[in-house]
Amino acid sequence: MGAPESESPAVQQQTEWTHGFWDCCSPAGTCLGSFFCSCCLFGKTQSRLEDPQLKEHSYVNGNCCLYYLTAQIGFHWVLLMIRRGQIRQRFGIEGSGVNDCCTSYWCPCCVIMQHEKEVEAQSERPQTGYQAPAGMAYAPQ
Repeated sequence: MGAPESESPAVQQQTEWTHGFWDCCSPAGTCLGSFFCSCCLFGKTQSRLEDPQLKEHSYVNGNCCLYYLTAQIGFHWVLLMIRRGQIRQRFGIEGSGVNDCCTSYWCPCCVIMQHEKEVEAQSERPQTGYQAPAGMAYAPQ
């Protein structure tokens, strides 16, 4: 048995949400959107996951319609719970399925707000990935 591999110091894993769960009143426009037109904000967040610059964004999209339809039968919280887990996994945020379920069921507006603010904050961060080392060059003397 070998020693457990330690994580490289250059790789930092986020462990908390950028914005707290109860930090849902700011900005006011997003707050009102999550309360009065939550399906549109849900769709916008999902579009931002695919296209951080929202170049091809439409407020009424497939994810918006899916949220609206599940809300009509009272199961929108299941969709939120699944997306919350996906966002946590994608950005390395600690949490549990039980917490995702409870927050999505009891306060879906706050969950939608937190999703949007998190994905927006992550899209504004500079993306650092693999960078190839400089190639060897011949220097004539």
